Amino acid sequence: MNTDKPEHSTDHGTAERGRGDPTTAETLEGTLMLVGDTIAQATSRVHEFHRAISDIPFKAVGTATVSASKPVEMVHNEITDLVYGAVRETGKGLFSGAAWVVRQANQSLSSPQIIDEALGGELMEQVSRVPVPGVPGDTAAKRVSAISSAINGVFGDHLAATRNPMEVKMGLYAHGQLVGTTQEELMQQFPQATRHLVVFVHGLCCNEDSWNLYVDSARPETRPYAVRLEEDFALTALHLRYNTGRTIEANARQFKRLLNKLVRNWPVAVEGVTLVGHSMGGLVSRALVEMIDHDDLILRRAIRDVVCLGSPHDGAPLARLAAAGEQLFNRFELSKPLGRVLGVRSRGIRDLKDGLGPLKTHDGHDVMFHLIGSSIGDSTGSWLPNTVGDGLVTVKSALADDTGRAQRLAFSHKHHMNLLNDPEVYLELQMVMRQHLRQRVE
Repeated sequence: MNTDKPEHSTDHGTAERGRGDPTTAETLEGTLMLVGDTIAQATSRVHEFHRAISDIPFKAVGTATVSASKPVEMVHNEITDLVYGAVRETGKGLFSGAAWVVRQANQSLSSPQIIDEALGGELMEQVSRVPVPGVPGDTAAKRVSAISSAINGVFGDHLAATRNPMEVKMGLYAHGQLVGTTQEELMQQFPQATRHLVVFVHGLCCNEDSWNLYVDSARPETRPYAVRLEEDFALTALHLRYNTGRTIEANARQFKRLLNKLVRNWPVAVEGVTLVGHSMGGLVSRALVEMIDHDDLILRRAIRDVVCLGSPHDGAPLARLAAAGEQLFNRFELSKPLGRVLGVRSRGIRDLKDGLGPLKTHDGHDVMFHLIGSSIGDSTGSWLPNTVGDGLVTVKSALADDTGRAQRLAFSHKHHMNLLNDPEVYLELQMVMRQHLRQRVE
């Protein structure tokens, strides 16, 4: 589903559109469109695999009979081309047509919820049964958002290029609500706005609810980082939601514009901004800082720290494995279709193969980077941190720094997702904030 065409930019609007989650009708329309595209792609892969297999005997017979079997091969190929072409186009056309019907209904009905009611509520009922990681206040709407974010991580560039309604729109969220970008909206939403902002940036296939993983009501120390920081310091915590299937550069560029607008229109003068990114979110945050130029004077002055939690600065092993597998399979005719299956992964995932490289001396201007990695094993062992790391990112990649200036820390006995909500990691966030703000006395 990945194409060779330049990634379609969704910068116009997105966060500025004030859009939150897609409506039920838009979710249904987008799903139908994606299913149609998937059927077309799957049929093409099966067709190619069929052709790769059939070519073997035809080539052998053709060599033995001095191409006397060529007419038979041509007839066979013509028939199979027609059959697979019909399946592909009919399948895609059927679901695209259904999506068109939903779109027309959505535009003509006064309330998109009528579509869900017309289905007897079955759409949301089915969604509510989909197994996704539970979070506090889990609802069908949150499950839709979680599923959509996962799909965007794998096919996000395709969704953006085809303007699929299921594409995640970039936006900032606070307490589960989409944050406005105009001064009037921000004054209404934040009547007691503080002068320091902390923005949490999630990783691949996730959304802002991922920071609520591992919350245990019986253990106050497992409350989300954002909640605890707002209790301990005079700051405002926000969460970024974005399409993780797009390139890191595209997301960073759009994030920079959104943050610039937010800081300009914030109800009070912003004295500091801290970015906290998990996995890919750390790379997006770092890329944003590296893009800051002389025209971004406000952000240059405001952004103080970037905290990267398990971010693959020097690449991720699994992403490299997928790339190597695609390259290997594509070397042989019979396995090329399998190579193309591996090739159906977003540009966001492809970016994780090499990451952004170690921090360089010119990176970040005056921003302080805090690199935090982890290993699922004991830190005394040498092979686990450097080969397995946290299960997805090695410690070496998470702490890659050629500047000698970044603050670096590696934990043991923590996997990749633990870094989203862990009491020990929170203590490090506290230390970062104490550099700029006085901690409230209990």
